[in-house]
Amino acid sequence: MTTVGVVINPTAGNGRAQARGLEVMATLSANGVRTVDLSGQDAEHALARARAALDTVDALVVVGGDGMAHLGVNAIAGTGVALGLVPAGSGNDLARALGVPVGDVPGAVRMILQAVAEGPRYIDAIATNSTVAPARVPRWTACVLSAGLDAAVNARANTYRWPGGAARYLRGVVAELATFTPYHYRITIDGQVRTQFATLVALANGPTFGGGLKIAPNAEFDDGLMEVVIADTLNRRQILRIFPRLYNGTHLSHPAVHVVRAREVTLEPGGEVPPPRAFGDGEDLFALPLTAKVLPRAVPLLAPSPESSPRRPAHRR
Repeated sequence: MTTVGVVINPTAGNGRAQARGLEVMATLSANGVRTVDLSGQDAEHALARARAALDTVDALVVVGGDGMAHLGVNAIAGTGVALGLVPAGSGNDLARALGVPVGDVPGAVRMILQAVAEGPRYIDAIATNSTVAPARVPRWTACVLSAGLDAAVNARANTYRWPGGAARYLRGVVAELATFTPYHYRITIDGQVRTQFATLVALANGPTFGGGLKIAPNAEFDDGLMEVVIADTLNRRQILRIFPRLYNGTHLSHPAVHVVRAREVTLEPGGEVPPPRAFGDGEDLFALPLTAKVLPRAVPLLAPSPESSPRRPAHRR
């Protein structure tokens, strides 16, 4: 009998995730799957319980928003245990990008059961560590690592109870711009160093963040590369003009925005105006300096296989 560990975030979706989690466990059980509730008192406790159970479960299913997806990825990345997503939050960037039904528990569970029978889809993930105090276990990011204005806005948006999705991010942008000054970086991309002031720096394994903002619309989860999105120095008026273009990805045509595909990136403070703490998939990671490296096929997902599509040309540096 297949055994699946389930982690539920009771606060996601204004409390709806708790009921959806119970529905997930009941539906899996009705289909002959043994379930084990690995939910914790908080995210740290739940992560520890999930990691401790990996030798006894065949897969892990998380019920909640992007925070739970981040927890699930950090529990199973590099272990070979597959991850299933039941989106029940306000953003759900990873689930949406992977084609997992949002707001449809039966549909998400059917997808999980099908993938259990047929085998998982493998995606890359970004392994990140501090270069000052490296940890034994890296922090993993499945979608986007933010390390500029995007990170400062993320930190501010996490303090808001409303609104949801990208609107919460927009509220954070407006508030953060009141005191914004471009940050100074030393960025090493696959061995090539650049020192510059920048407004935004994002390392994208997937196309969206912030509840659907298309920061890197051409990013692919399974090509062994991340897209490094850098916005040069912009003033407040320019930022307010370019921000709406994130909704459809047309910000990439702005002359101040550059994209480089990379396998490994080191981000360091340049010394004059230090960047904010980095965030991965909307969750706090740590302060710079840090090193981020793409690990191919690090995450087996109980999700649909991607549709075949032609490879995109490499971006200019």
